[in-house]
Amino acid sequence: MTKRVTQGSKQYKYAIKKLSIGVVSVATGASILLYSPQVLAQESSPETGVMLTQVEPEKQATEQADSVVSEAVNASAGLTPESSEKRTEAVGDSSQAIEPQLSTNQSGASQTDQTSEPAKPLATDAAATAPAIAADHLRLHLKALPKDQSLDSLGLWVWDDVDQPSKDWPNGAIPLATAKKDDYGYYLDVKLAEKQRKQISYLINNKAGENLSKDQHFQLLTPEMNEAWADETYKIHTYEPLKKGYIRINYHNETGNYDHLAVWLFKDVQNPSTDWPNGLDLVNKGPYGAYVDVPLKEGAKEIGFLILDKSKSGDAIKVQPKDYLFKDLDNHTQIFVRDTDPKVYNNPYYIDQVSLKGAEQTELRELRATFTTLEGLDQADVLKAIKVTDKDGKAVTVDELTFDKDNPVVILKGDFNVAGADYTVTFGEVSQVARQSWQLKDNLYAYDGELGASLAEDGSVNLALWSPSADSVKVVVYDKQDQTRVVGQADLTKSDRGVWRTHLTSDSIKGISDYTGYYYLYEITRGQEKVMVLDPYAKSLAAWNNATATDQIKTAKAAFVNPSLAGPKDLDFAKIDHFTKREDAIIYEAHVRDFTSDPSLDGKLRNEFGTFAAFVEKLDYLKELGVTHVQLLPVLSYFYVNELDKSRSTAYTSSDNNYNWGYDPQHYFALSGMYSANPNDPALRIAELKNLVNEIHKRGMGIILDVVYNHTARTYLFEDLEPHYYHFMNADGTARESFGGGRLGTTHAMSRRILVDSITYLTREFKVDGFRFDMMGDHDAAAIEQAFKAAKAINPNTIMIGEGWRTYQGDEGKKETAADQDWMKATNTVGVFSDDIRNTLKSGFPNEGTAAFITGGAKNLEGLFKTIKAQPGNFEADAPGDVVQYIAAHDNLTLHDVIAKSINKDPKVAEEEIHKRIRLGNTLILTAQGTAFIHSGQEYGRTKHLLNPDYKTKVADDKVPNKATLIDAVAEYPYFIHDSYDSSDAVNHFDWAKATDGQANPISYQTQAYTKGLIALRRSSDAFRKASMADVNRDVTLITQAGQGDIQKDDLIIGYQTIASNGDRYAVFVNADSKARAVVLPDRYRHLLGAQVLVDAQQAGTSAIANPKGIQFTKDGLTIDGLTAIVLKVAAGPVEAPSQTKQARSEQSVRPVSTAVSKASPLMTPDQKPQQASLPQTGEMTSKGLLATGMTMLVAASSLFIKRQKD
Repeated sequence: MTKRVTQGSKQYKYAIKKLSIGVVSVATGASILLYSPQVLAQESSPETGVMLTQVEPEKQATEQADSVVSEAVNASAGLTPESSEKRTEAVGDSSQAIEPQLSTNQSGASQTDQTSEPAKPLATDAAATAPAIAADHLRLHLKALPKDQSLDSLGLWVWDDVDQPSKDWPNGAIPLATAKKDDYGYYLDVKLAEKQRKQISYLINNKAGENLSKDQHFQLLTPEMNEAWADETYKIHTYEPLKKGYIRINYHNETGNYDHLAVWLFKDVQNPSTDWPNGLDLVNKGPYGAYVDVPLKEGAKEIGFLILDKSKSGDAIKVQPKDYLFKDLDNHTQIFVRDTDPKVYNNPYYIDQVSLKGAEQTELRELRATFTTLEGLDQADVLKAIKVTDKDGKAVTVDELTFDKDNPVVILKGDFNVAGADYTVTFGEVSQVARQSWQLKDNLYAYDGELGASLAEDGSVNLALWSPSADSVKVVVYDKQDQTRVVGQADLTKSDRGVWRTHLTSDSIKGISDYTGYYYLYEITRGQEKVMVLDPYAKSLAAWNNATATDQIKTAKAAFVNPSLAGPKDLDFAKIDHFTKREDAIIYEAHVRDFTSDPSLDGKLRNEFGTFAAFVEKLDYLKELGVTHVQLLPVLSYFYVNELDKSRSTAYTSSDNNYNWGYDPQHYFALSGMYSANPNDPALRIAELKNLVNEIHKRGMGIILDVVYNHTARTYLFEDLEPHYYHFMNADGTARESFGGGRLGTTHAMSRRILVDSITYLTREFKVDGFRFDMMGDHDAAAIEQAFKAAKAINPNTIMIGEGWRTYQGDEGKKETAADQDWMKATNTVGVFSDDIRNTLKSGFPNEGTAAFITGGAKNLEGLFKTIKAQPGNFEADAPGDVVQYIAAHDNLTLHDVIAKSINKDPKVAEEEIHKRIRLGNTLILTAQGTAFIHSGQEYGRTKHLLNPDYKTKVADDKVPNKATLIDAVAEYPYFIHDSYDSSDAVNHFDWAKATDGQANPISYQTQAYTKGLIALRRSSDAFRKASMADVNRDVTLITQAGQGDIQKDDLIIGYQTIASNGDRYAVFVNADSKARAVVLPDRYRHLLGAQVLVDAQQAGTSAIANPKGIQFTKDGLTIDGLTAIVLKVAAGPVEAPSQTKQARSEQSVRPVSTAVSKASPLMTPDQKPQQASLPQTGEMTSKGLLATGMTMLVAASSLFIKRQKD
């Protein structure tokens, strides 16, 4: 039976498992009706429990199952409001396998005449109706998507040789909601990398960070390959796969004439041919020529066939004389033959997929040969076919051969001594020289002694370079007054472990008695090839301009300097008040040039803008702001810059500027000259950075350097030093690349030394206090762990953080534990950025601009609360310091601009609203557990608005400026720069007026002061800086629980309490709703009614606010204005909640205020009554009538139920 009772606009289905009614039941039911929204009582089966499911008014008759499905879809992580309403599609297998329509002779009938009618295809040939594939793109077809997942929650994560590898796990994946559908399933077009196109890797994830498909990899067999099909298991095929149990034989000839052609079948087919030469006619036409579909015997192992031309006779009837044989039936459902080629191919590009890709010598008795695939092969066949020869061409016996169980690698055992190297491996028509692998080089040559140039007090120099494959090495010395003029050269001598050495004295090069300030490069000879290389251990460089690079000299020149003689002599590590653990850090990320490039500073700086020295002049601002650490974007030498051009770029442009963030490294020990007053003085930049470090330390702050070891600007920087070694490598020995350069192979001993030695040098020499690792997930965990231990041994207070995105590739076919987010459960040395809290609060790449918590997008409160507790949903952290809590960084839109994009409002019109939302975000970050991180300018609302008259209005898509984001609501100058690494100073500068001039910029100045107060609050109490997850779980609790009154599972208001070690209680409430919300505090939090207000709508700090704005206390809770954050404090001591009436305790916990956002009111004590306008009492006039109605209904319902039971 179904009854409907109206109260308000909401309804609930109320399924009752078992009904036994008496007087008590009637009274209880009436009470429920009195205090609940509309309900729908519905009979259910005995197995059905009690359910309470919300239904929209217009869907009162909808079946309960529909409601549950809708709720489940809408609850999916990361859904936007629009998608949660529209997308309810459950995903899984999107199509059914097509049953074949075989011709008579294929069905087992007489084969006297095997001429066949065209059969219904076993594959859909979806490509025939799909749009054309754009140039430089690959179309990836997906047969099925993970089951029990909403389409909107799924993404395709791609890496390797694609134009834009995915980043920012998990939301950086390509949304599968954008995929198109065809008869096969779903498909997406992915743009390929411009240069290297060898391998594509992908996985399917969800917004919770689950890898649903596991990592998948496939080779691009040829430049023409632009399509791939993934089956139900995500295995990749180069053609559309057929149903199991069949094989399609595709035949192609150049003439396109298939008249009189037939296929003669034998071996493991259901219907072998018997009436020569009447085989199956090739009458079906497809994308690869003509074909026949052949049913196989159960357990088929091999198929044999011939292509016959029935218009001919004798031996000429065979298109080619040999039998076609194919064994790999477990892995392939289509095969391909062409013209008179006797080979059977398993791909439509006619590439022999069992091909030798590369070979390497890993031990003195072991070679490893990498194949494209080993499918369909057995070890005995390979042993017969494979051959090894030494450097003189003499055959070498293979004693043993095995297959690697995880990779298409054949392991060969034999006597492969050094004297016979290099060895050549041959399989079929392909030969590969077995280069010495990095493992073998590590065993033979790994070296832990001093490398680089050591300048003595007398001006002489000791040089040491590691290059075991070099035939000879010279040092070429250049004039210190003119770096282009060679003044001499000297030979180096090879010593143990592949190290080349020399000692330069006054006798080495005529006219030089002291080498200080001179420049040098190494000339390495290998066979007939000579390369000029930069010493990877040099401590400084000549002034660099990448435009001057030539084919002969492609790098900056190294400089002879003694770093210990430069800069202040009393330099030591930072001493920071109350900093004892990484959770105490508040990190402020800044770019050296940006910080002083504001034209308003002209005439106010003693030093040239954009330099280390100018940065010192503005350090007091950061001291007053209160941060603990200053993090500098990369200051080590980077490639794309002209260090001799320091002019300010005043035009608003986003490309072709002499500006750089520094993420294209040229060197890992030497500083860039871009931030020096004189880049022609190689020692000066060292002194200048040391002085900056010293001045930061004097102000009680630490310094963190941003370092970029994951890739270089150019692969040759290390490849020329020692080929096939320094980088992570492909199977063929080529370097794996990223962002235009090589991926530093930190599992290799000497590559790891580069990283660890660099960290050690910077820590010891410059007394830096920590490091931020760019793309840290590209590294193996052991390398980062070793670097941390080395730095900590020098500076016990070292802090390290990094980008832990899941991007590790390593050497092809070699798995390692990556230094990514997944590693956090196993280490407490390094913290990683939480993209979960960033995306939850304000949205992130590539979904910037979608509604998030502070921009009007209701979020799951439990999920949000966990991110606040440093327990993100997409990785497991076992300590709060594993998690770097941030909402903005140098990448992507600034916080100000992404808010404007998300709410789609012009900052000129909505400036105050945007800043209110900025304050919400800053409050959440600075009261969250973990390590706090803020981007320079985040404190005042920094923008990167492109005020270029050429883009005053929206332009055509092909005219959009580089790295620009359009905000539709902005009528004039609608573009904002989201990655400004090549933008002008006009776009990038830190705006000092907005940060410090309250009279000219009252709103941004107020936000700056507000953020400053939040920083002081965080530093004042360990309530926000817990040291362990056990402390967090014990002391940090959610106040606003879903299901209490109007609090929804996904909502725009959150409140939580955290208790300090001294017993002080702090409560943080953030109302991201546009309207005021009233909170009734549960009993355990009633002590907050007597709390001090430390943060209100207008100010923040550590002292009680006398007349707080944006909050009103009531007798049982508080009311918070829209877009307002509140922090309350109850000092340590006995906690006793004020007594409350039973009715007050049963009231809903959060109620929307019916009036517009209320004005701030004075602080109220618990015994004062709230103003009626701020918290209207609802339901009083109807409660008696509702009670009577409810009792009447339940009595009637019970009577009917009893009657049915009797019946």
